[in-house]
Amino acid sequence: MKEKITPYLQKLIDGGNAAIAFQFKKRKQKKLKPKFKNPDPLGEDEKYSPVKGLVHKFRNRVLWKLTYDCAAYCRFCTRIRQIGSPEGDLSYEEIDAGAEYIRTHPEIYEVILSGGDGIYRVHYSMYVLDTLMKIDSVKVIRIGTRMPLHSPDSFKTKLFKELLKKMRYIAKRKQLLVLIHINHPEELTKKVMNVIRTIKKTGASILTQTVLVKNLNDNVDILEKLFTTLYQNGIRPYYLYRCDYEEDLRPYICSYAEEKKIATELRRRLPGPAYPMYVVDLPEGRGKIPPPLNFWKNTGSSRACFDFDGKKIKI
Repeated sequence: MKEKITPYLQKLIDGGNAAIAFQFKKRKQKKLKPKFKNPDPLGEDEKYSPVKGLVHKFRNRVLWKLTYDCAAYCRFCTRIRQIGSPEGDLSYEEIDAGAEYIRTHPEIYEVILSGGDGIYRVHYSMYVLDTLMKIDSVKVIRIGTRMPLHSPDSFKTKLFKELLKKMRYIAKRKQLLVLIHINHPEELTKKVMNVIRTIKKTGASILTQTVLVKNLNDNVDILEKLFTTLYQNGIRPYYLYRCDYEEDLRPYICSYAEEKKIATELRRRLPGPAYPMYVVDLPEGRGKIPPPLNFWKNTGSSRACFDFDGKKIKI
């Protein structure tokens, strides 16, 4: 995957923002003996794509990849096999085919716009949103994006202002959620927070997802600061992900035992709504499964746990 960095991100990097540089700057990695053979670890393309762009893994919802492009490329992207390829840009005919699939499967009540980035090709996104508004069985629309972090100034353009206006219209009629991928508190600049507040004004609910990345945020103090800041600004931390098992991502995968230790300590420190669900997105699309935290470790019984102070409690 080639390097792609927006002028906004480059300015932060030039100013010494190490967390941004780590996520987006290409650098030499130590060659490792191959371990993971499947470039599509979640089985999105091989098993669950009935129509180009759609991923239908779970009965009541679909993921819709509108493009394989983003404003900037994260070095640990789970879709590293695809990102940057023009093959992912859907034509209007292909969007219509995806909409027809959703329309003929009324059990699908949620559509998640993604990619790439769910709003990077903003004209496609607006066309899709208009289309989904006409499908009565779709009750929930979720938009996955990093645009507020990659290019906050884009939201001042005429096209993105039109998108925000459309989101405001949709939020009054369907459940609209915006899921923003945020990994480190240094990403939460004044510009970024202003954009997120602007999105909130549309009436959309704002959620976040965070990937645990080795040597970036595998630290309980960093993550506590991130989730506390989000929570105090009315943003709901949603998922804390284990990095996916893709060969090119191996340098970024943390120790599983250390991740559980971090997730356990975060649960001690954070209020419930500020605590994201720690999950492993299982291979071949078998689900986002929350591992048991260390409150349940070595209790000697399935009906005992440790409390926040480390005291064993029978339940």
